[in-house]
Amino acid sequence: MDLIHEDSNHAMLGAIDRYELDLAFGSDENDFECTMAISDHCCSIGDYLAMQDVVNGHVKYTEYGGRIDGVSVDTGKETVTYSGRTWHGILAKKILCPDDGQNYLILAGDANEVLGFLIQRTGLGDLFEASDQKAGIAITSYQMDRYIDAYTGIRKMLKCAGAKLVMYYREGKVHLSAVPLVDYSQDEEWDSDQMNFQISSNERPVNHLICLGKGDLSERMVRHLYMDARGNISETQTFFGVDEVTETYDYSNVESEEELITGGTQRLQETWAAANTLETDFENNTEYDVGDIVGARETITGVTIKRDIVKKILKVNSSGINVECQIGE
Repeated sequence: MDLIHEDSNHAMLGAIDRYELDLAFGSDENDFECTMAISDHCCSIGDYLAMQDVVNGHVKYTEYGGRIDGVSVDTGKETVTYSGRTWHGILAKKILCPDDGQNYLILAGDANEVLGFLIQRTGLGDLFEASDQKAGIAITSYQMDRYIDAYTGIRKMLKCAGAKLVMYYREGKVHLSAVPLVDYSQDEEWDSDQMNFQISSNERPVNHLICLGKGDLSERMVRHLYMDARGNISETQTFFGVDEVTETYDYSNVESEEELITGGTQRLQETWAAANTLETDFENNTEYDVGDIVGARETITGVTIKRDIVKKILKVNSSGINVECQIGE
């Protein structure tokens, strides 16, 4: 891959030859550092860096890149480091607010059209654009979390539609689109004979949550949420007797039943994730995207689990290029 340097107006200044790059995006960080000898100093605040490759004679544009926000110099090491937000980090530093007088931002339509709307809403239309092709993925009255950052909000919205956010930078624009996420656990499940990982599974986490909203005594808002053996949440009970594990969820300042159910659902999802964990990092898997699903099976106990890819880390140095994926709850 080549690291392309552009000025603040996206005029190409050439490829950078000698450097070290540490870039991460996903559940956190969403930033980068690029370090080189001070004698090779070539970048300014406001410039852009983007990785691209040539495959079979064709340029392959990637999501690895961002805007330089800061410069630091180490005179002892004689190095200069450029730091900034990745494309994902630029989105993450925009907050999605409800319209005046509204409790929530409600979104509906084809996923790519919704992405285009959100780009304009965040004021990022000069740098970002959504695909003008129909995604074929429907967003149906999605209630965006209040005051959530745009990157996290978009990923959560698309996940609810079985989709993921993909992007690449080309000639001054970050191109966004929604595509179906890939569940690699269906046909590429790892086992403990292939790689090392830590896996745990608790088949009886909290599966009945009594959600307590505003009001007092008999006037208090109460809703019951249940989780089945696959982690699906509804208002239909599936576990009884000794298999029923119950807790209360106190949300006394809630404004509506809908908000109470949303909060309770998130609490049960967190409980499910904490009860079923998979910890491993795996390298050189550039085909996996943040939002895809991977699975693992421990061969002796037979414990199986699947988890989302929540973060990717790209490191470039004299030894070459390394891409690491991290799995989250």
